[in-house]
This record gives sequence, structure tokens and C-alpha cells, in this order.
Amino acid sequence: MRQFLNERHLRKPLPKHINLLFSLGSLAMFLLLLQAATGAFLALYYSPSPEHAHNAVTYISEEVPFGSFVRGLHHWGASAMVIIVFLHLLRVILYGSYKAPRELTWIFGVLLLLVVLGFGFTGYLLPWDEKAYWATVVGVEIASTAPILGDFVAKVLRGGTEIGAVTLSRFYALHTIWLPWLAFGLVGVHLFFVRYYGSSGTPQNTSEEMKAGKPFYPDQVFEDVVGMLILFVVLAAVALFVPVPLEDVADPTNANYAPRPEWYFLFLFQLLKYFQGPLEIVGTFVIPTVGMVLLLFLPFLDKSERVVLYKRPVALTVTTLCVVGIVGLTILGASSPKLETQETPQPTEQLESTPPTDTETAEVEEGEAVFDFQLTDEEIEGTEAAEEVFDFQLTEEELQ
Repeated sequence: MRQFLNERHLRKPLPKHINLLFSLGSLAMFLLLLQAATGAFLALYYSPSPEHAHNAVTYISEEVPFGSFVRGLHHWGASAMVIIVFLHLLRVILYGSYKAPRELTWIFGVLLLLVVLGFGFTGYLLPWDEKAYWATVVGVEIASTAPILGDFVAKVLRGGTEIGAVTLSRFYALHTIWLPWLAFGLVGVHLFFVRYYGSSGTPQNTSEEMKAGKPFYPDQVFEDVVGMLILFVVLAAVALFVPVPLEDVADPTNANYAPRPEWYFLFLFQLLKYFQGPLEIVGTFVIPTVGMVLLLFLPFLDKSERVVLYKRPVALTVTTLCVVGIVGLTILGASSPKLETQETPQPTEQLESTPPTDTETAEVEEGEAVFDFQLTDEEIEGTEAAEEVFDFQLTEEELQ
């Protein structure tokens, strides 16, 4: 068994001319594990409710030992993961590594990119500050513009008609349970295909050079570990010296707040502004969906001979336009003015004075019925007596 692993996997020669760009996949895997570890630490102190979420994040940042550092690693690590995964995707396009027989490797890699963006979308609501709330309002509004299923998806994300406690609970569950399981499952399948088909090498490699490079262990593993250590040191320095922003607690009545999503969604945020009225769906759904479908099925659309990118003028032009467009829209989105939301905040006084409707009253009564355990008077007295057992009525001197 040991000899089999050494010959077939660990010491199997890699293609020649492999450079540092081929370590980007390992760096992405390292960041996923780092996000899981730091997220598990933060979950020990976090409470997914509008009443406690912001205070919990403040407590983690100011009171918990190493809390600010771990939160910084998690926050900046998320941005680093988006960058590394994007660069990894560009490396695969640059070297034509998506071509046959590695179509499935590419497809599962693109699905992992969507999961990484899903982590970002569900994660930035959790602090429950002004930016978290209003950025989520914008994101859910964009999702609601999709034809046929748009309203359904928006209601599922919100858990109702407005962003509130149910929304926060659902985003927390997606961020900490559903997406991690999905991510590690996709990583497992992706790695299986990577090992099954082997490294793609560079387009210049001859058939002899594909099996004449350095072994995966220890040479490539050593380079990957060094890259991980350098990346961790950089992230640790950023986490120590660049505080993670936390704005005031979310205020749904704050009509003056300028909603703006995280930087990796700014290109979509900016694109939305060029398509108003009946053309809005072009910016919010048509262009992003078509772009993602083309990216997903790229190996089946580009069946040309595998050569370096500069010898593929069509691929080079499309890739350059996409990168320049995404970067340009991101810069414009970061410096753009406020985007008006469709939700009209109600004045606080109106919210306090508006009497509940018959439907709302019925829903409250229905909700109370769910928690009506039909206790008898004796059981209620027993419960009160039990509460008194734990009411120690300690004086200030006893507490000291």
C-alpha cells in the first residue's frame, strides 16, 4: 500500500516547467481551512439575532482574548480567498488547462468559485451593522429581479417580506452549515479529478516532459507549504494592523445610508446602474447569468488546440475584456454615489403608532399557540417554584 501511494501519487513526477502559479490551488485550499478554523472560533461567541449579533461582534473584537486578531484573519482571509480563486481561474485559462480531458475538473472549479462568492454574500450580513443590512437589501433586490423564480428566491433568502431575524438566522445557517459542507464536497471531487488526470503542465510541455519533472512529494509539497506560510504571515500582519470595520448597529429606518456591497460584488453593483427601468433585468440577471454559463461550459465552447494564450487571439481578447471590465466596474462602484433602494423605510414614529392588522393579530395568536404547552395550574406553580430555587437573592456583600 505504501509503495502504491509513493509510486502513484506522492512521488509521481510532475510535468516540467511548473512554476509558482501552480500553487494557487493549494493556497485556495489553505484559505478555506483557515476560514473554517477562524469561523469555528467566532461561532463560540456569536449570536445570530438582531438583538445580540452586533453586541456579540463588538464583544469578540474588544473583550475576547485574540478575538480581534481571529476576526481580522477571518475577514481579510475572505477577501484573500476571492483574489486567490480568481487568480487560479485566470492561470487555468492562461495555460489552457481546462481543455480535454479536464472538463470536469474545470466545471467543479467554477462551482467552487460560486460557493466562495456565496460565503461572501451570506457572511457580511452577520455583523448586523449598517453596511451589512443595507448591502444585503441591495443583494436581495438584485436576486428578486430574476425572471420566474426571482420573487421566490428573495422570499426564501429573507424568510418573509422584510430583512429581519429570520433572514439573519438563515444567512448564518447557510454560512456555517450548508455552504461549508458543499464547499468541502466540491473540493473533494475537484481534487479527485486533479489527481486522476494529473497536472496539466504548460502548453509547451512535450509528452516526454509531462513525466520528467519534480516529484509531488517532497518538492511540490515544500513549495506549497512555503507559499501558505508566506500568505499566513501577510494575513496575520493585516489582521494585527488593519482593524476590521464595524459600523453602527443596523437601522432599517435610516433612509440616508448609502448601501454598497463588499468590494467583490461592486462590479455587479455598478453594472446595475447602467440598466434602469425595464432594462434592469439585463444588468441584474441576463449579463451575469450568461457570463457564468459561458464560463462553466468554456471547455465545450473552446475546442481549439491547446497552445499559449497569446496564440489564441479570441480567448486572449475575451479574457482581457472580462478582466478589464470587472476591475473597471469595481473601481467605479467603489467611488460611485448612493444607489436608491426600492424598500422605503418607515419613520420610527409610524412604526410605533401603527396598530396591528387583523392578519398580523391572527399570526401573533397563532405563534403564541405554538408555544402554548397547555400547562395546568399545578405545573405552572411548580415551574415558578423551580425558578425560586435558582433565585438566590444574594446581597451585594455575598456577591463580593
